[in-house]
Order: sequence, then structure tokens, then C-alpha cells
Amino acid sequence: MSLSRLPKTIGFLLTFLLSACASSPDNGDSSKLTTGFQTELENAFSDFRNIPELDYYFDNAEAIVILPNNFRAGTGFGGAVGKGWLVEDGAATDIVWHWQFLAGADLGFQVYQQILFLKDARDVALFRNRTFQFAGQANATVVLWGASYNPSYNKGVALFTLIDGGLLIEASVGLHSYHLFPLNID
Repeated sequence: MSLSRLPKTIGFLLTFLLSACASSPDNGDSSKLTTGFQTELENAFSDFRNIPELDYYFDNAEAIVILPNNFRAGTGFGGAVGKGWLVEDGAATDIVWHWQFLAGADLGFQVYQQILFLKDARDVALFRNRTFQFAGQANATVVLWGASYNPSYNKGVALFTLIDGGLLIEASVGLHSYHLFPLNID
């Protein structure tokens, strides 16, 4: 990519990220949330439920954050955006918007699913009250499928990622943010 296109690319990515953050969240209008919502939630879990190594986390986590649709892109600077739910006691309680800003060596795009297991009630409370977290990461996605596993809880959170596709090479530091909006299902 030529340097003359870099400002336009960065501008596009920032516009994309800001528009995702500025869009109004679904307020959980119960007239819209029917059996279709439950099916969507079950589908979000299905790929992760098929991984036997995650059974321990499903059985022991206080709460689960599932983000089934995430998109990441970058050309030096990059970002990611995704939407999902916080699930407590088997029921979705909040809509979760996730976004990242990344800086470092990254080039390409990636589509992925992510799940976070929150170990206990204290970790759920911390997740609800934190705004930003910094993280360093290395990532290589080629063509269609991949997976990323953390072997244990790290500060009360276990994070797992399934790569759905893309072409991305990345070694970056990033700012992660999760925003929760109550989901009112009657």
C-alpha cells in the first residue's frame, strides 16, 4: 500500500469504528425479542459448545460474554468491533458492544467469534464497571479457520476466540472496551 493511501485508510477505519460506537444500541424491546432471539443466542454458543476443552468453563463460570460477530481490520493502525450478550444463570441480561483500537504491525482483516468466561461474582461486577483495558497480542489468520485458547483464567476472565475467516498478520497493542446495555425480556 502506498503512503498516499494511508491517511484515507486510517480515516475509513476510524469512521467505521466511531459509527459502530455511536449507533444506538438495541434497547431490548420485548416485542422484537421472540423465539428468534433465543435461536440466535443458541447459535452464538454452538461453535464453542463443540469444543470439549471448554466444558470446564461452561460448567464453572459465573457468567459468560458471547460475541458471535466481530470484525477486525488494520494497516498499521486498526480496530475491531463486535456485538453480543452477557449471559447470567443461563439467560441474556445485557447487550454487549465491544470495540478495540490497535497500534502496531498489523495488516489485513479478520472475522471472528469470541467468548469470555467470568469466573465469579466479583469478576462479573468488575466487568460491568470497567471501561477500558490495554492488551498486547500477536495474531496470524490465513484464509478460513483458526482458534485461540487461553489455558486458564487470567484475572478472573478466560478468553477464547474462533477465527471464521480473513487474512491478517498482527503484532500490536490495543485498547479494548466493553459497553453493556440492559436487555429487558419479559
